[in-house]
Parts: sequence; C-alpha cells; structure tokens
Amino acid sequence: MGRGEVDSSTRSGSVRPWAFRWGAMGLAASLIGVQSLGASSAIGGQVLMLLPADGQVASVGDGLRRGYGLAMAEARACGVIPPSLELGWLPTGEDPRPFLLGRTIPRLLIAPPAVSLLPYGLLAQQQNISVLFPLQRGSSLQRLPSQAGADRLWPVLPARSQEADRLARALVDQARGKAMVIHDGNVELAALAGRFAETLSGAGGWVVGPTNGPIAVSKPSEAAIEQLLDDISWYQPEALMVMTSPDSPLAKAVARAALPGSLTLVWPFPVKRSLRNPQLGVEPLTRGPGWSRFEQAFQRSHGFNPGLVEAAGYDTGQLTVLASRGAASKDLWQLDWLDPKAKPLDLCAALQARSQGSGLAIKGAASRLDLSAANPPTGELQLTPVQPLPLTPAP
Repeated sequence: MGRGEVDSSTRSGSVRPWAFRWGAMGLAASLIGVQSLGASSAIGGQVLMLLPADGQVASVGDGLRRGYGLAMAEARACGVIPPSLELGWLPTGEDPRPFLLGRTIPRLLIAPPAVSLLPYGLLAQQQNISVLFPLQRGSSLQRLPSQAGADRLWPVLPARSQEADRLARALVDQARGKAMVIHDGNVELAALAGRFAETLSGAGGWVVGPTNGPIAVSKPSEAAIEQLLDDISWYQPEALMVMTSPDSPLAKAVARAALPGSLTLVWPFPVKRSLRNPQLGVEPLTRGPGWSRFEQAFQRSHGFNPGLVEAAGYDTGQLTVLASRGAASKDLWQLDWLDPKAKPLDLCAALQARSQGSGLAIKGAASRLDLSAANPPTGELQLTPVQPLPLTPAP
C-alpha cells in the first residue's frame, strides 16, 4: 500500500491523501491490521508509535517493532500487563500536529527517526505529553535543551557527536593528536567535524591546516586533492580526519591519494578494508550494560543478530512500560523519575521500584540509558583500527 493510500477493506467516506494510516499491534510486535482514522477520531492505544511512511525505510519500523515487542514480552514475564500500542505512519519530514491536534491522544508518543524537533516540542508542551525519540542522533540534539517543551523530550540513543568525541580522544591517547580535519560539505557531517575539532583541542590535541579548523572538500576534484596533499606536506599532521560517508566521492578520492605512509586516516564509520595508511574508524552500534542479555533474548526470539534499530526499539519499550507504572496515577507517563546516577536495574526490578514510586535507572541495550530530559544517554563505542597494507618489495 503506497503513501497516502487507504486499505480497501476499511475505506469509508473521503480520506485526505495525507491522512495517517493506522495499525493495531499485538504485544509480540506483529502487525495485525491497517485502517485509516478520520480527522476527528480518537486514538485507542495507551501509546502511539509513529513510523516513517516511506517504503524505502520500512525496515526501520520493522526493526523498532521487533525490539519493542521483546521488551513487552519481558514485561509480561515479570507479571506486568504492557500498555496497549497504536501505530501511525507519517511521511518523512511532516509536522505531526495537523494530524494529531484535535484528537484525544495518548500521554506517550514515540516519534519517527530524524525529525524536526520543534513541532514535537510544541506538541508535547501543548498536549502535556512525553515524547520518546528512538533514532534521533544528529546535530539537532545539541539544540534540544533550549527547545520548546524540552522537559518532555527524551532521546533514546547516544548522539552521533559521541562518535566524534571517541575518535578525537583515541588519537590523543595514541599520541597522534596533531590532526587535519576535512568534510564533504554535508551539514550534519560538517557539524560533526566541528565537534571533533573541539573535543580534540579540549583533550590536548590540536587541529592544523590553512584555517586551523575543519575544511570543506565538497567536490574532491584532482585539483582539490592536490591542494590537500600540499597542505598535508606543509602542516605535517599525524592524522587526517575525513568526515564523510562510506564510499562517498571524498572517501574514494582520499583512499586513492598518495598520502604520507605515517599519516593515520580517521573515518566516522567502521573501517572494512586495508589501505596504504593506518586507519581508525568507529562502530555506530553503541552498547549499554543490558546488551548481552538483550542480544541473547533477541536471537532466541527471531533467529538472527539484532542491530542498532532493534536495540533502540527494545530500550524504547523498556522506557514505555516503566512509564506506564507508578505508585499513583499522577506519576503515570512521566519520565522524570529517571536517575542517571542510580545503579541500573534489570526490567523486573525496575518495574517493582516504579510501582513504589522510586526513582531509578534501567539497564539499556543500545546505551547506558543514563538520560535526562532533553539530554541523550551515553554508550560504549568500539573503535575499528586497521593496520596498513604491507609494503611491496621493489623488484
């Protein structure tokens, strides 16, 4: 069923092409049915999960629901009836307020990935609801504390800026803190390059180059790469931070360039193959103290290894079921009981503590879940160092 289409079995009257498509979801995270609600319809579930309507990112919704469903199954094993869930599909980038204002909506909303935070902050403020962001990781999180409704907005995953921090500190630890920084002009990656430079300087390293800061190489032409090589020869960096995506034109151009053999190439993604230079990358899959238990349970349930999306769905589910519990009704659907300094608990123990109204921390799979309102959690990030190809002896 394409964007804006309505399932023929539930079609009734006139439905606007942008209307939400809804589905009921069982607690085992399986999609049971799809229907379209009229503009004045109430939302029946205790929790509303919004998913991207675009077909090319459908797998994101599948992964989130698998992880979320596993958390609900564990809650049932703890003797707790999980909250009911309703699904909605929203085209990527759409403001949710035109679709939700005027409805009776749940007190907890799970937002789609990579959204503009302002509409959700205004919605949280106007409707007195909490909003979880399972897959929000970009530079927008840096502006979150000053956002309208910030005290009701809860990122679930560590920000990507932590990847830049991890790489910068690793270079200083390896005594290679003199670095040149380039990026491909992408707004998010330019922001990450700036974060890397800031963290490097704060950790005892420094950025060198024509501007003593990150340099944009948006078109890696032969002339641009020649200029880069001249700058490297002049400034003698120990490392080159290349903020770009895997297999981008810039990544390919740098990989082909005749760089000094002692220069370490640093990438904001895992390194998969050897080059003539030593390399350092980082795994995007962050982990928390609950990862091993989650991974084993997910493998038993689904028969394959989970990834970042599934882990984010699981942690979102843990937070959701805990938010549905409290010592009094006034405590329900709030998340201000989270205590990032507390010893993290398994889900059953956390549910017991919530029934007594206690503040607590929960063991996260994708992060430490040491979050507070408007502040993302931290996670364990694994580096991927790769040694250079062996030198070929001259004939």
